[in-house]
Amino acid sequence: MCIVFAGMVQSQSRPQVQIQLISNDQEGEFNLDKVAFSAWASWINPLLDSVFGKLKTKSDFMLLATLHTNQEPTLSLYSRPATAETEMEQILSGFKNGPSMKTRFVDYSFVYLIRINDGSGELSEKFYPEYKDPYDLKHEAFKRAALGEKVTLLRNWASMEVIPLLAEAERHVDEKFGGVKYVGNTLQAMTINGIPSNLYKLTDSTSDYWRGVMEMSPGNEIIPLSKVMGMVALGDFDMAKEYTELLRLFGSKKMLATYYTNELSWRLEEFNKELTTRMQRGVLQHDAGNYDGAIAVYTGILKEYPRSAWVNYELYFSTNLRNNAIRKDSVAGMAEWNKVKPVIYSCNPLYPVAARLTTGKEAYLFLRRSELGKLFKEKDNLAKDLLELGDIALDLGASGYAAEVYWLCFSRLKKEDLGHREMLPYYLYALEKLHVNDIRKNFPGDFDKEFARIDKERKKHMEQSPAYKAFKVKE
Repeated sequence: MCIVFAGMVQSQSRPQVQIQLISNDQEGEFNLDKVAFSAWASWINPLLDSVFGKLKTKSDFMLLATLHTNQEPTLSLYSRPATAETEMEQILSGFKNGPSMKTRFVDYSFVYLIRINDGSGELSEKFYPEYKDPYDLKHEAFKRAALGEKVTLLRNWASMEVIPLLAEAERHVDEKFGGVKYVGNTLQAMTINGIPSNLYKLTDSTSDYWRGVMEMSPGNEIIPLSKVMGMVALGDFDMAKEYTELLRLFGSKKMLATYYTNELSWRLEEFNKELTTRMQRGVLQHDAGNYDGAIAVYTGILKEYPRSAWVNYELYFSTNLRNNAIRKDSVAGMAEWNKVKPVIYSCNPLYPVAARLTTGKEAYLFLRRSELGKLFKEKDNLAKDLLELGDIALDLGASGYAAEVYWLCFSRLKKEDLGHREMLPYYLYALEKLHVNDIRKNFPGDFDKEFARIDKERKKHMEQSPAYKAFKVKE
């Protein structure tokens, strides 16, 4: 995927040179040492004229330059029409002994397109050897990886590449953006000490994180993305996927955060394809009545990806049916569900399944889970669906996720599209559930009164539900 960058390199010789950027341009702002890159570019640009200016045939060349974190730049050459290998080697030999140039966080690639004597004229022909975009090669390598390898690749990508770069971007903002700086410094500490297990305490339960959320301009979702990348580094892909789908609705196209949100999206999509393929083997065993076989499949998956609500649920389901066939004891089955339920919902509090319902409140929450599948079916219902998503997350106890949704509604959407509902109290209410109670001081209003109103509203919504009314034991 190439993006046109910087127009033409001016040349007094016949070669016409254009640069196409492969890596993200926003990434380059924090990834490249500007002084070192300027020196390297000042070295290579004149060489493009002198080396390719010697050629006489009508031809096109691509010179792929990849800058690395741990070695000097590598150059690869492609031609149209095909050029003899010895001549290609001779051309490349003209680009030796350049100044040192290494990137700070991730590899960085761009292509010089060189047209000799107005080019080959055969623009539909391929370059030789066959050119493959480094971005596409990375995608293909990830796609080929097995499930456990994908887990490792995802976690390492987030912790070793994305988090350090996001930290750099956030730490160098103006001092007045104290929340953004807090998140940047927190990420910086993660690059040194590793991803902490108390990630959510450092984000959802910390007022400075929410200050950072509020300090960003619309379309720049770098602060919630920072939390999401922490989730990925920890292996919490279930909730990372939920957040990614949410952030993609609001990210501005040219923002660094949007670029990494999209990068994460395709990785998670490929990961979930592989997970589904593996899970289908267990489901087939389960449907055939071979519960031990299904259990073996699910247990094997959990060794590679333990933070899956789906796998943990299916493991419980097969184990429960196998045990019921042996012991005929429903009480023991309930105990097993009560044991695995917090594990499943810790992986994904929005997971839309519940195995056993004994109270009206449990039935209501199960109904709320099932209602998630009805959302975001039509574009015209975006605002309405976001409101419902926030309310469901709040009902399910996913207060951090609910707060993110409510803030997006409050700060990104028009009030009339939200049915003139006042969103700020809901955002602050969700923060109150997270024990973040000082953000409200920045806004005028009687929020104790608002919170009491929301409490009554949510309780009434539950008590009027047919699912809740169907049970004698309510809570």
